[in-house]
Amino acid sequence: MSRAVVFVHGMWSQACVWDGWLSAFSQSGYRCHVVALPAHHSDVSEVELACVGFDDCVDAVASVATGLERPILIGHSMGGLIVQKLAQTLLLSAAVLLNSAAPRAVFPLRPVMLPGLARHFLRWGLWKGVLRLSRREADYLLFSGLDETDRARWRASSLPESGLMAYQLGFGRLGWSRVHEVDLTRITCPMLALAGGRDHMIPIGVSRAMSRFYGSKLRYREQPECGHWLIGEAGYPERIAEIHSWLSAHGA
Repeated sequence: MSRAVVFVHGMWSQACVWDGWLSAFSQSGYRCHVVALPAHHSDVSEVELACVGFDDCVDAVASVATGLERPILIGHSMGGLIVQKLAQTLLLSAAVLLNSAAPRAVFPLRPVMLPGLARHFLRWGLWKGVLRLSRREADYLLFSGLDETDRARWRASSLPESGLMAYQLGFGRLGWSRVHEVDLTRITCPMLALAGGRDHMIPIGVSRAMSRFYGSKLRYREQPECGHWLIGEAGYPERIAEIHSWLSAHGA
């Protein structure tokens, strides 16, 4: 029987960001599932989105993954952190993290993020509303590795984000939230992480700290010329091929 793959998108995104990956994995014989996280669709109201927390998103992915036999979970950005959380409790064949947000043990903020996030994280009441990136902020944080034509295409599909979720995840151990805490001793499946060397949203220093946190449990690979949008930047089919090769090597 072919192995099931569950794709998990990140913040400011919706399920359609995986379209190219779904096609490639389906052609390689995988049974593909993509999760639309709660309130992450184009016609959502800001009131509905503002109520969404990280646990709601983890539960949405769990509801899909638990119905599958030893699935592979692939997550981008915040979706990678969801994958890490579920790898503690579900029997997985493998976990793949693409420019993944870090667990609570790793402090996530770096100076390179400030041009895109400072005005939001300095705003009182961030946790009560939504976080809407300006065009300049989105291009800097998410789409810096794309040409202008591709930036415009991806901007058109981007969404506002829950301020509550940004607040829960944005301060590491300095924040009150523990929803993103990960116990690495509970993770037994093979793990692969790809990190963009020019990522402004998940800076390379954060990815390296996450690699040190996991140690030998994580196969860590850097893509020096890539920004945050590993799932759509030039050469992404090569990253898919690398993941296929790694999955095959680990019996997945």
